[in-house]
Amino acid sequence: MIENQKEYFNQTYKKWTKDISNEKLEIMKKLISDINVSEGSALLDVGAGTGVLYVVLKDINLKRYLAIDISEKMLEELNKKFPNVENICCDYDKEIKLNETFDYIIIFNSIPHFNNLDVVFDKSYKHLNKGGKFVIAHARTREGLRLYRQKIGYHADEDGIPNDLTINNLCKKYNFTNVIIEDTEFFSFRCEK
Repeated sequence: MIENQKEYFNQTYKKWTKDISNEKLEIMKKLISDINVSEGSALLDVGAGTGVLYVVLKDINLKRYLAIDISEKMLEELNKKFPNVENICCDYDKEIKLNETFDYIIIFNSIPHFNNLDVVFDKSYKHLNKGGKFVIAHARTREGLRLYRQKIGYHADEDGIPNDLTINNLCKKYNFTNVIIEDTEFFSFRCEK
């Protein structure tokens, strides 16, 4: 397990600046299509990193896009690629306050790096508009992520992607509805406020 997420990503940010594979690009396009991100929406990209998801979102005429990441270095890389993207360096795993709400809150490829899912679900509920969608997705399936971690010698105490029971319990606790969990081509969870 990574002890200090911020330090880890500030030290390894360069490896996250590589070009996006066609496979990952297609997964992101499918995800954005499946959740029906539409023109004029407000979207919060949590764990935005170097702007991976924004590559797909930039062509949608969003009313508002805000990127959040724990790493200053990751956000510097995002700003090099997309200088006009608004971003905030903060830890979404902790109690922070945003003075606005969004139509979509998306955590793409970064859920394994969150330690306090209670805070993540609570905060997401508070910062969603009524009818807004909270989405957690990963370009790998749960099993794919487990095998990848095994291959690179990374041994974590817990699963990289929360199991269905954990997700469903958190959705009940924070009053999310219309829960959909898919783990076939890639992992995708979505629910609504």
